[in-house]
Amino acid sequence: MLPQRMKKAVADNPKKLANLIDLVNQPSTVRDLVGQSQTSRLGCFMRVWSYIKSNNLQDPNNKNAVNCLA
Repeated sequence: MLPQRMKKAVADNPKKLANLIDLVNQPSTVRDLVGQSQTSRLGCFMRVWSYIKSNNLQDPNNKNAVNCLA
């Protein structure tokens, strides 16, 4: 589930993993997108990334950019 470089970073410092998986309260804008009031940072990131992929919001020319709906 985690990329290889992230696994190494977590192995070096286990507190980093705890920061990623601890439940946090989400602001209302993120809550509307994610659908939960509390989720982990990693879970939130994965849901946002899934939304970007399913709605074809990633710029085909520059994979680091996300096209926002206006």
